[in-house]
Amino acid sequence: MLGYLIGTVTEQYENQIILEVNGIGYEIFMSGKLPEFENTPKIYIYENIKEDIYDLYGFLTLQEKLLFKKLISVNGIGPKAAAGLMGLHGINLVSYIINADSAAITQVSGIGAKIANRLILELKDKLNEFELIEHIDIKDTVPDLITEAISALVALGYNKKEATKAVNAIYIYSDSVEEIIKKALGLLM
Repeated sequence: MLGYLIGTVTEQYENQIILEVNGIGYEIFMSGKLPEFENTPKIYIYENIKEDIYDLYGFLTLQEKLLFKKLISVNGIGPKAAAGLMGLHGINLVSYIINADSAAITQVSGIGAKIANRLILELKDKLNEFELIEHIDIKDTVPDLITEAISALVALGYNKKEATKAVNAIYIYSDSVEEIIKKALGLLM
């Protein structure tokens, strides 16, 4: 089983990348709008292995991978539907499930009212850990920088939820850790 891969993104499409690791190109399906990868990203991997299928699904944070695994544990939600849910809704998906907003969930192709209600019923009480994380939207993530900035703000006395919201509000892909912390402090003060 693959936990994650670190390599160079050689090709990037709307919902997938080719990640080269030691001369091997892995085709990885991603959810949401992807950032421009400038270095060697760490991509957390979920392997979908069936009789005639071997697909890799990639995530920029471990929390996204864990949420994906919770979603596919629901009968009727496969990896493509779960990736679609995460790609369309990003950070809001957890609150839609916890607040039983089936109308928002059914916006994803292939997710009808019956599956949306099953998703809410089965996961509503199991996603509290994700509600507190409030991870950065999939489209704007560089986990090491974000984690470091949030940790620094927590060390300065801010609670994790406040720090995460501030970083999410100001983060620009090209920012350094120092720039992220300065901008977030400006918001928090």
